[in-house]
Formats: sequence, C-alpha cells, structure tokens
Amino acid sequence: MRKRLTIIVQAFFWNIALVMTCTAQQSPLPKLDPKIYDQYLGTYQVATNEFIVVGRTERRLYFYEPQTERVRGLNQTSETDFSAGQSLLVFSPIEFQITFIKNETGDVTSLVLKQTGAPDRIAKKAKLYREEKVTFRNGDVTLAGTLLLPSTKGSHPAVILLHGSGEQDRNGYLSLMRFAADNFARHGIAALIYDKRGVGASTGNWATAGFDDMAKDAVAALKMLQSRRDIKPKQIGLWGSSQAGWVMAKATSLSNDIAFIIAVSAGGSGYTVTQQNNYNTATEMRVRGFSQDEINQVITVWNIFYDVVRAGEGGGGEKLDSAIRQAQQNAKLKDWLPPMSSEIDWKKRDQWFLALDIDFNPVPLWEKYKGPVLGIFGELDASTPVRQVAPIFEKALASRKNKDYTIKIFPKAHHNIFEAETGSDEELPRLKRFVPGYFDMITNWLRKRVKE
Repeated sequence: MRKRLTIIVQAFFWNIALVMTCTAQQSPLPKLDPKIYDQYLGTYQVATNEFIVVGRTERRLYFYEPQTERVRGLNQTSETDFSAGQSLLVFSPIEFQITFIKNETGDVTSLVLKQTGAPDRIAKKAKLYREEKVTFRNGDVTLAGTLLLPSTKGSHPAVILLHGSGEQDRNGYLSLMRFAADNFARHGIAALIYDKRGVGASTGNWATAGFDDMAKDAVAALKMLQSRRDIKPKQIGLWGSSQAGWVMAKATSLSNDIAFIIAVSAGGSGYTVTQQNNYNTATEMRVRGFSQDEINQVITVWNIFYDVVRAGEGGGGEKLDSAIRQAQQNAKLKDWLPPMSSEIDWKKRDQWFLALDIDFNPVPLWEKYKGPVLGIFGELDASTPVRQVAPIFEKALASRKNKDYTIKIFPKAHHNIFEAETGSDEELPRLKRFVPGYFDMITNWLRKRVKE
C-alpha cells in the first residue's frame, strides 16, 4: 500500500501515476525492441504541408498529426498494424488504423492511414532530417541518444531536450520529447534527445540522480555538440518540461554557453520541490472531492515529513508518525500521506525526497541567466502552480539586463499542454490533442533568435 501511495501522491516527481491510471485495467505492455520499432519513427508526408509523426516510449508507439494537433497512443494488432481510439489512451471504439509499409529489404518506406468515412491516405517517409546515434559522458556515466539533423547543408543551431521526472528514455513520456525534437528538426534546428541515466542504452541510475547530476548531464551534452562541425557552437540551447525546470536552472550555473532556454510547464520556475509537491497533492485531492479541511490535514503531515527529511535519520520521527496515525483515522486520507519515519530507508538514495534537493530555490539562478527565455504554461496544470510561479518567473527574468523573455499561458491546457477540461491526471486518457499554436509558438520564437 505504501508503494502505491507514493506513486499516486508523487505523480509530479515519478511521472508514472498517469500511466497507472490509463493501464489499470490491462497488463503492462512488453518493451518494444528498438531494432524493430525505431525504424517506424519519424515524419511521414501526406501532402505538401501535411505530415504524420510517429514517436514511441519504451512500450508503445504514438501518433501525432501537426495540422490537427491530435495525438494518440497506438494499440498494436500485428507487427506492422496499429489502431487508435478517439482519445490519447482510450483505444475503443477505434478511430483509425495505421499499416506500415516495408520494401523488399525490410525498410519502412510509408504508412497507410485508414479512417472510417474517409479515403485511405498514404504517407511516405519524409527525408526532412537524418538521425544519428550518439554517446557522451559525464564522469563515469555514459549517456546514449539520438541527434536529429536537418537535411539542409551547413551547420545548424541545436536544442538539447531534457526529461521530466521518472524513468524516461530518449523519446520521453508519451513520446513528448520525440514530437518536440521532430518539430525542431523539421524547421531547420538540430535536436538532441537522450536516454536518462539507467534507461535504454545509458548507464547510471536516474532514481539516485539529483538536480546537479542531471544538469551536468545536460552540460556534457552541450560540450559534445559544441565539438561537432555541423552544429553552431554558440547557438545551442535547452528545452525542458516539468522537473527539467530545476535542472535547467542548475545548468545555467554550470555553463555560460547555454544560448537560450525553452521551459514548458517547468517545475523550477519559481517554487521549491516541497512547495510544488504540496500544490500537486492539494490539486489532485480537490479534483477527487476532498474537503479543504482534509486537504489541509494532509498538507500539514507532508510539511512535518519535510522537516524530518531535513533533519535526517532520527530527527522528528515521533511527531511525524503521530500526525500520520491521527490523519489515518479518516480512512479516505490513507493513500495521500507520506511514509512513516520507520518506513524511510535512509541508506537508499533512490527515493525522490532523498535524491532531490527539496529546498532548492531556482529564482536566484534565473535572475543571473543571460540568455533569452521562453516560458510556456498550461492554465489548468495540476502539477505546476501556474498562477503562483508564472509571476515569480517573470519577475526574475525582468530583473535581468537582458529583457528578452516571453511568458505564455495557454488557456485550457494540461501540464503536457494538451487541451483539457480539468487538468487533472485522471483526465489524461481522454485528452485528444495539443493546444493549437503550441509548437508554432516555440518554432517562431526560436527561429527569431538563431541563424539557420
């Protein structure tokens, strides 16, 4: 029960509670073999300005259509046949089917999109960019990734894409990193995506990595790109979502060569980890119908828990356990409470509250960063407290000598910038598309600040 509790309450930090919500009624999917399924990834061109983008996670392919912004998880029916439902992670009734076409040598050359009431559409695999497998090192950790390079000649500006929380490969949660990288590469900007520590082909352990570790990984990626002749060394920046906000803030203190930053639903915009976790917990409880008194009681217990973490082993445990036992008298609160002091293994650093600097304040670092910044938020974000942190973020950026910053809050947008009604994690399977204008804004903003 305690493990389930941690996953549910810490949706923001582990970033897998949403997956649990979607797959609660089915067995976990097997991992996809990269040797088979990576060849399906990429951009497929239907007509002059119409594309279909295929991405993936470790266990599922995903479909993205830039012209309509719709996104779907794909349900596999054979090695080359897939179907999708009418929303992101609801697979019945079927909305459309995709069949990948291979040539005589087994290479994927196109796909056929079949949709009820519409003619079949054939999309050929476009050659708008090429992909190159790369590796780079941070100390004794080797990071493996993919560099998407535009097909145009010459050197290119580049973006390094950073993960949100939890176990993620180079394609990211719900393939969001892959879709973002594809968007950059299609518009003439190289994009580097890589497996987080201990995931995919990377070594190390993501669960024990702190913000410093992950920021140093990003800087190592930057140095690797700077050494390449096909990349403009002074035009390399960072894109990051969710937890990556803290990581990007840390990275600005480690390197003066970060040319720009694009922060999406960034956790490190203006709050500490503890502040953000409390917001996430309270928001999800409110959506599920808990009273304000119940929410306040849970947050009070969490604040005592943070004090115990700050004090270390043996510090304040009796007070925490007493508060938890009192809160558990309300059976509904049981799954929303932190671990008791006796359940904390102080020797294991793979617990988010021990791995991360829970009191790290990113604001002073944002005030010192000298490059342009784009901050994107969703109005209905249940993980990032937009109304609170966006003004803090903007004030920090406005205090700098460089006034080149943009803050955009998309109406009715989820944490992942999907169109939403409530923004709650429970709603995710039913969402259908990105908020219109999301990728266009990023592309237009960046192309004004780099030279292709």
